This record gives sequence, C-alpha cells and structure tokens, in this order.
Amino acid sequence: MSQVGTETRMKRAVFFDLYGTLIEIRTDEYDPWVYSVLSQYLSYHSVNIDAEELKRGYFDGIRQHLEQSTEPYPEVDIYKVFHNIMHKYGSKKYSETIVLDTIMLFRSLTIRQFGVFPGLYEALVSIGKRYKTAIISDAQWSFSESEIKKLGLDRFFRLRILSSRFGFKKPDTRMFTMAMGKMKVTPDESVYIGDNPPKDIVGAKKAGMKFILFRSECRSYNGFQPDKCFNDYSELEDILERVWL
Repeated sequence: MSQVGTETRMKRAVFFDLYGTLIEIRTDEYDPWVYSVLSQYLSYHSVNIDAEELKRGYFDGIRQHLEQSTEPYPEVDIYKVFHNIMHKYGSKKYSETIVLDTIMLFRSLTIRQFGVFPGLYEALVSIGKRYKTAIISDAQWSFSESEIKKLGLDRFFRLRILSSRFGFKKPDTRMFTMAMGKMKVTPDESVYIGDNPPKDIVGAKKAGMKFILFRSECRSYNGFQPDKCFNDYSELEDILERVWL
C-alpha cells in the first residue's frame, strides 16, 4: 500500500456501539435474588434497606431522573441512583469507591451472559492498523469502563463516549458529533457500527455518518438504509473496504 493510501485511511474512523455489538450480554435486573444479596451486602456498610425497598428505590430513582430531565432522549447515571439510596438509608457518608463497589456487585449479580462476539479481537487488530477506532454507546460509566478493561477492549478504544456521562443517549446526534470532533474526523470520514436500528442507524445517519448494521435484519429503518450489514466479525474488514467505495 502506498504512503498516500495509508494516510488517507488513517483519517477515517470506525465507531462502535458497545453492548450487543462488541459485547454479547444478557442481564436480569428484575430478579428478586439480586436485591436480597445486595441488601445483605449493604448492611455491612450500615445501609439498612430491605430487598423490596432496594428494588423499588432503584427503579424509582431511574424513573424520577428520566422524568426530571429536559432532554429529548434522557439518560440516567445509576451512580447517582445508588449514591442517593446509600445516603438515604445509610448512617454515614460513602466514598465514591464504596458506591462503585456496590454498583459493580449489583452488575455482577444481574449478568446471565457476558463475553465478546467470536472473531472480534482478530478483527479489531486488523482494523486498528488502518482506521481510528472509538466507542459511542448508551452505557453506564460506573461499570462499563471496568467491563471494557476486563475484556481487554481498552487497548483498542482509547475514546469512549458513554451516554451516562452526559445525560442524553442515542439517537441524539450529539453523541456522534462529539465523538467525531474528539477524533478530528468529518462525517464523510466516519462509519458507525451498531445492532439497534432505532437508536444506531437514526443517530448515525442524522449525524451524516455511514452506518453498518450488525446482526439485525438488513432493511431500512425510519427511512434510513444501512450502508452495509454483517453477521460475523470475519466479514467486517472486507465490508469496511467497500463501504467507502
């Protein structure tokens, strides 16, 4: 490949969704057992709340935050939800470390399936040699950052735009324009890969990006057509070669 060709490619950026695109995951936040265990754990930190009240407080905290937001696509920060619960029912002030440990325990109790999709690492190694890469995702920073590191994805994605840090989520175009700005690329130089058409294709296309759909029916959504579709990461490098043709 010529030096000019390499420089042109490196100006292009590939942005990924996280859950359902990079990470295959299934969780259950409604399981009463989760709140029973978490309630017992919190009692060791002098937070006296029973399982039913904890579950109700968690979902009520999310609902109240979303209702109070003025954003068209509001996002909650569950760090604030747990922080409020612990300080309401606890007998002292709790550090960020203790609140985060509580959240990560909660997360670990809810997970039923967790791992990367087959062939992902190999694809990211090849893609990273040719394009800039970053994550744009509706995700909770309080555990997503740890999960990204746990799976070794942090070495591929130094930039992570996570909705919970900003109070809004996809398909808000600010998620996409912010990421492109930080990566110093234009919409014409950018492609987004995601699995949730109502959020991913709509947001990316409105931001002027190309869009590749992962493991969903390859058709138009809300008037927007995917540029390419794929079901296996062994296909992705070739698809990226063709998406800008």
